[in-house]
Amino acid sequence: MGLADRMIRLLWAVGGEAVASRVLSTHWRHLPTDDPLGRALRGRLVEALRAELPGHDAAIREAVLVDELTLLGPAERQRPSRAAVLGIVRALPGA
Repeated sequence: MGLADRMIRLLWAVGGEAVASRVLSTHWRHLPTDDPLGRALRGRLVEALRAELPGHDAAIREAVLVDELTLLGPAERQRPSRAAVLGIVRALPGA
């Protein structure tokens, strides 16, 4: 799954079509070139979601968790390493 698909899925899962469209149109142009996995972009989108949808922190954390899991390979999904688990925990907003 590509970066664009992942970010659309994350935004849509939390805020639906209207919020996803609004947040993407504002923030998509600023793609960092040194962030191939999209974590910096995702961080900006998450901050925008938190501003748009106060009180939806649990849904945002769940969407970030799903996105982090898509970055793991099949072997890591079956038996994640300690480093992978710690990376996921650090990626969660508010962690």
